[in-house]
Amino acid sequence: MSVFEELIDELKDEDLLEETIFSINQKANPEPPPPAPALIRAEVSEAAISDSPVGSSAEYTVESVDSDTEDMFSEPPADEREVYRRRAMDEVSSLQMVEHVLSGIEREHMKMSPAMFDDLEVKKALHRYLQIKAPVNSDEHSEAEYLLFQETEKWFSALSKRDNNISVANVRRFCENSRPVLSSQALMALARFYRNSPYSEAVRGKFDFVMTRLFSREIGDEKRKLLFGRFEMLGHVQTLYGNWASLSILNPDDENSPSVGTAVAGFEGFVKESESVDSFDQLIATDFFNRIRLFKEQSNELFLEAAVTCAAVECNVRIGNRFIDLIQKEREATSEALVEQKYGYSYDTIISTATSKTLLLLDLLRQSRPEVEAQVEEPVVQPVKRAVEFDRAPIEVKAQSGMFTINKWVVIATVLALVLTGSIYLWSENAATTQSAIQVAPGVDIGGTDLKAHLREASTSSETLYGVTQPTWDALSDDEKKEFLSKAFQFAKSKGMKKVNFLNSRGRTVAYAADNRAEVFSPQ
Repeated sequence: MSVFEELIDELKDEDLLEETIFSINQKANPEPPPPAPALIRAEVSEAAISDSPVGSSAEYTVESVDSDTEDMFSEPPADEREVYRRRAMDEVSSLQMVEHVLSGIEREHMKMSPAMFDDLEVKKALHRYLQIKAPVNSDEHSEAEYLLFQETEKWFSALSKRDNNISVANVRRFCENSRPVLSSQALMALARFYRNSPYSEAVRGKFDFVMTRLFSREIGDEKRKLLFGRFEMLGHVQTLYGNWASLSILNPDDENSPSVGTAVAGFEGFVKESESVDSFDQLIATDFFNRIRLFKEQSNELFLEAAVTCAAVECNVRIGNRFIDLIQKEREATSEALVEQKYGYSYDTIISTATSKTLLLLDLLRQSRPEVEAQVEEPVVQPVKRAVEFDRAPIEVKAQSGMFTINKWVVIATVLALVLTGSIYLWSENAATTQSAIQVAPGVDIGGTDLKAHLREASTSSETLYGVTQPTWDALSDDEKKEFLSKAFQFAKSKGMKKVNFLNSRGRTVAYAADNRAEVFSPQ
C-alpha cells in the first residue's frame, strides 16, 4: 500500500474524510495509474473529489461542472486519457472549494459581498477538454489542455488577489467556527492553494494554520491531537506535495541540509522548552511566544519544506495544549478572577499566532466555569418527605372564654408586622435624604462626539471606559478600527479614565486600549 493510500485510509478512520473515488475503485484498480506529465499546474489528490467539499452544507456544495464528470466518480480510469480527465476535474473542483471558502470569509468576517469569479469559461474549457477523443499526445488534446490551463490560471490569479485582502486571523476564525465543519477535502484544497501561491508571510501563516488543522483533530477542552507520528506525517506531506505538483525549495540533494535540520531542531527546542516550565509566567519572562513567531517568519520559504512543515505542525499542537494546561493549573491555584486580572487580553494575539489556533484566555476561563458547576451539581439529593409528628391527635379545643383566648403564633405574627411597618416608615422618612448616597454607575454621554458613529452606548467602571459597538464597527478595516479606538482612548483620558474596552452585541471584547498598547480582536 502506498503512502497516499495510507493517508486516505487513516483520515477515513478518523472520520475526517468522506467516501472518495479512490476507495470506491480500490478493488477494481488496486494499483494507482502512473503519473502523467503535469501541464495543468497543480494536480489535486483523489481526496479532493467530494460532492460536499466544505462540510455538508448546501451553501458550500460544489456543483457538477458537466454531466460527463459525474461518470468519472464511479468508473475506474481505463487508460492514460482517463487519468488526464480526472486531473482536470480535480483542478477545477479544488479551485471551487477555495472560491467558496474565500467567499464565506468575505461575507461573514469582512462584511462584504464576495467578488465571485465567473467560472463559465473554465467550465466551457473543461467541457471541451473532456470531449476530446483523440490520443493524449495529439495536437487536438494538447490544444484543449492548454486552453484549460490558461483558464484555471486566470481563476487562480483572481483568488490570490482576493486572498491578499484576507488576514490570517480571518481564515483561522472561519475554519474554526464553520458549521458544519470544513471537510478534509476543503482543507487539502486550501493547503494546495497556499503551497503553490507566491510566498509572503501572510500566505505562510495561512498555510501553517491549514496544515495544522488538516493533520490534527479536536479532543475537547480546546486541545488538539496529532493524527500521525512525525515520520508518518512526513510521508503524507511529501505525497501531497507530489500530487499538487509543488516545487521543492531545495535541490533534491539538499533535503538533509543543515538549514532544514536547524529549522526542525528549532521547533523541537520550543516544544521541550514549553514542557519543561512549571508556570505560564516562565514562558512570558523569556518572550517565548514572540520568539516562535519570529522563528517562523525568519524561516521564509524554507518553512514550506515537508520536514519543516511537519515539525511546525507538531510544535503548534503541543505548545497550544501546553498553554491550556498551564492556564488551568494557575486557575486552580488561584482563581478565575485573578488569572483574568493578571493577563487579560495581553497575550491572546501573539499566542494564537504562535500556535496557529485561536486561543483566547477569557474564553478558556468561561468555558471551564460551566464544567466546574456541573461537577458540583452532579450528586442530586432526592428530597425526603418528613412525616409531621404530633404528641397527640390534633383536635379542636373550644375556648373556655372565647374573647380572651389568644393564639401565641398570632401574637408573634402581629409583633413582626408592627416591627416591619415601623421599619418601612422610618425608611420612607429618610429616603429623600439618603437617596443621593445611593447612585447607579452612570453612563457616559457620547452624543456630541465622534464616538457615536460606531458605539451604541458607553459607560464607566472604575478606570475603564466600556463601549458597546454598533454593526458599523464590523465593516471597518483594522486600521480604521485602531484609529477609532485611539479617539476613544483620548476621550477616556479626558474623563479621567485609563483604559478602553469595546464589546460587541454578544458581550465579546473586540478592542482594548491602555497606555502604550492598543489591540483589535475579531471574536465570534
